[in-house]
Amino acid sequence: MIKFEMNTRNISLIAVMSALTCIATLVFQVYIPDTQGYFNVGEVAVYTSALLFGPIIGGISGGLGSAIADLISGYSHYAIGTLIIKGIEGFIVGLIGLSIRKFSGNVLKLMAIIIALIASSTIYYIGATYYSGLMELSIGFPYLGYNTASIFIPSIIWIIPAIILFIFITYTAIKADYKSVGYSIASLIGGIEMVIGYFLYEFHVLSFGWAALAEVPFNICQMLVGTLITPIIVKSIIKAIPIQFGG
Repeated sequence: MIKFEMNTRNISLIAVMSALTCIATLVFQVYIPDTQGYFNVGEVAVYTSALLFGPIIGGISGGLGSAIADLISGYSHYAIGTLIIKGIEGFIVGLIGLSIRKFSGNVLKLMAIIIALIASSTIYYIGATYYSGLMELSIGFPYLGYNTASIFIPSIIWIIPAIILFIFITYTAIKADYKSVGYSIASLIGGIEMVIGYFLYEFHVLSFGWAALAEVPFNICQMLVGTLITPIIVKSIIKAIPIQFGG
């Protein structure tokens, strides 16, 4: 049962975390021409608010703050999708963050290893299927013109980042304390929803078709950046200021 009251404290937390999410999304952006979207580090703020204050505050502030950032940045065509996708992402991370604390450290580490296997296999499949063969590399800015070159990427090369990712997540799961592992698992699962959500939104709503695949690797990177950084931030905040979980 999720307990939540729309009181002054929670309204203030939603406002503050929405603002922080918006700022985190705006502070660093990489434009992606094929999908008219952008890479950002907003996931760190979404995951942090969800893990500190629970699924309701995490969901509302994650969706609202990210959508406002889209509007400010000129990506209004993403705003509604972002509101829903990032909102669900924050809710999932917060909900799992609350529930996962009931598991033992060994169970959490096993779950992390299983997720690492799924994540690395997915990266290999996407890379080998859609980002291998003869590719065109573009360097430059759209308004200045691109310098292009054709390169051949063998599908087998994607096994390298897949193995690196699996080893990194597994090593972190074994060496880290069980709370950090729990935060990472919650973030990874929420991030998967974000990656799938944006692909479906771009494919069906924005009608980009298979060009929507161009943003998948960037969204996976956003998810991984948030998953790696968030546990450090959350642990530091809780250590400095005792936080009441659940919002």
